[in-house]
Amino acid sequence: ELLRALTHRVVQVQEAEREFARAFVALQAETPRVQATKAVPNNDGTVRYKFAPFEDIMREIQPMLQRHGFTVSFSSDVKDGRIVQTCILQHIGGHKRLNQFAARIGKGPPGSSEAQGDGAASTYAKRFALTDALCIVVGHMDDDARIEGGTVTPEQAIDLYNRVKATGSDESRFLKFAGAKTFEEIPAAKYGLLNETLRRKESTK
Repeated sequence: ELLRALTHRVVQVQEAEREFARAFVALQAETPRVQATKAVPNNDGTVRYKFAPFEDIMREIQPMLQRHGFTVSFSSDVKDGRIVQTCILQHIGGHKRLNQFAARIGKGPPGSSEAQGDGAASTYAKRFALTDALCIVVGHMDDDARIEGGTVTPEQAIDLYNRVKATGSDESRFLKFAGAKTFEEIPAAKYGLLNETLRRKESTK
């Protein structure tokens, strides 16, 4: 009797995993490319980069999650000076998938309190845990508007170079990943991806 119950439970778990996989494939087919709209300024008022706020991402994907039987929740923890957010993607069939992202606890935006700095790190980690879990691509309208085959602006090239140095990244590997021989030759279409890659490294420094 015990063996029969265990076998039945295994079959239930396997079916829940299959239901999750089928629903996730359908969800992926509908998941849009989210646009980065919120600007982060440099000290001189120019725009350093843009990102998609967590609230905007959730507002856009929530109807699709519900349509395919998914719910999203989060749990948080603090380890080694970093806030760890775990995105829990659960399907109505019972199966769930966990994805973690850690962000260094910093001072936050200029003039912010310690609590606001903690909140900024928590939201940052939550945003990346969510986009990683759902394989969401964050697009940059400025890049999309460029002519295909164009390169980054001189300002963007300098910004990428300085941030590669600041994060201790390997310059040659970074350029190879960007598909260019110099920072000035980096394709404009790849700026968004490179920007997000450096942002993740910066969060661990």
